[in-house]
Amino acid sequence: MLKTEQSEHINIVTWFHLQFPELADDFHHFANERKCSIAHGHLLKKMGVKRGVSDFFVGIPSGGYHGLWIELKVGKGKLSPEQIAFINRKNERGYLAIAVWGFDAAIEIIKTYLGSTGTKCIINTPKNCI
Repeated sequence: MLKTEQSEHINIVTWFHLQFPELADDFHHFANERKCSIAHGHLLKKMGVKRGVSDFFVGIPSGGYHGLWIELKVGKGKLSPEQIAFINRKNERGYLAIAVWGFDAAIEIIKTYLGSTGTKCIINTPKNCI
């Protein structure tokens, strides 16, 4: 049985691929939420896995930003110190990095970032510039 946050991740990925199929190669999820043994954790660290990395990345420059990082929380989920530091660091480096709570908030930030709400045109394609 899937946990609530796992279901939300799957729903966001599915929604993104349906709404923006031409951008699917630029939308990534980073699976840092796993539990593992100490030995496997050391191996992952050697392989470059880092604590605090946000859940999603939209690798498309937009609105003066290099890309969009999204940390998804559900319910009463709280940000870890590593997640806060990651978000702050990415914002300082020219990305838009944000924490959101729930599917609806994640979808809204993606739509706004990609300009599909009609508030601004960021990607110059007919679908996103209505």
